[in-house]
Amino acid sequence: MEQTSACAMRTKRKMADALKEIMNTTSFDKITVSDIAEVSNIHRQTFYYHFQDRYELLDWLLYNELLVPLLNDLNLDNMYTKLEAMFATMQGDKKFYQNALKINSDDLTRYVSRVATEQFTEVVKMIGVENGIEGIDSESDKVIAEFFGYGITGVVMSWASRGMKESPAVMTQRIQNLFNSVEAVAVK
Repeated sequence: MEQTSACAMRTKRKMADALKEIMNTTSFDKITVSDIAEVSNIHRQTFYYHFQDRYELLDWLLYNELLVPLLNDLNLDNMYTKLEAMFATMQGDKKFYQNALKINSDDLTRYVSRVATEQFTEVVKMIGVENGIEGIDSESDKVIAEFFGYGITGVVMSWASRGMKESPAVMTQRIQNLFNSVEAVAVK
């Protein structure tokens, strides 16, 4: 069973790499499943065994390249390192990510914001514990987490749409400065 999973993951990765390659020269709306199958050297039917359509492949790719590394074991100690790695991943494949974020940015923004909010709920709790202000009330924690979840998502999307001119380190430092300022105000 594990071999099948590894094989399926390799096949999905192969298709994802093909999609990225094609999107460097072709807009997503002009890409077909046949194009992806041809570039990845698989049968069209193999594509449909793994994904319903190219949108599902794109979602899988974004989730696995950006969200999984960012959110896996996210905590206060590694949050900025993970954010910087996410910015670096995007900048490393700049054209692809700029094109990808244009395709379905509303759905992507809602999805990423929801996932980020879930993770920031834990981060907000940890900040409260570290500063002796835990358990103010769960609804306030939720609002703070939503603020940061949507805010980080907006910052990332805006950065990408502006051409990713600032370095990953600069973007991460700006977010860290914001968090530090908010934490300082919350502790007072």
